[in-house]
Amino acid sequence: MAQERIKINGTEIRQPDEGLGYAFETTYTDDTARTQGGVLHASAMFTVEALTYTASYVTAHDMKRILGYIAKGQTFTLRYFSPYYGCWRDGRFYVGRGDLKIRRLNAEAEVFESITFTMTGVDPI
Repeated sequence: MAQERIKINGTEIRQPDEGLGYAFETTYTDDTARTQGGVLHASAMFTVEALTYTASYVTAHDMKRILGYIAKGQTFTLRYFSPYYGCWRDGRFYVGRGDLKIRRLNAEAEVFESITFTMTGVDPI
């Protein structure tokens, strides 16, 4: 069986340095609060997955390709391993912000030191 790879819109991208970081976030109703005794009264609305991608020493070609998929806040389909579902799956995600560091820019070999961004799930888990 072939090894699964991280893909965006069905296309394999430069794989991250150490896999994807994983987080989840639950959104609560506005009336969520703690009593004076410290007891939480909360009404959960939904939870989404979030994955952090980090890659080092990225070529200009790979950087352009990745940014073409994630920049401008558009949604995309991500092929990833979900700890929540316990399997590889496709999900819709978006990126609101990313950071990159330039390593070297010259005519022969433009290289970026790193790129990091968090992909947030569109659909709840």
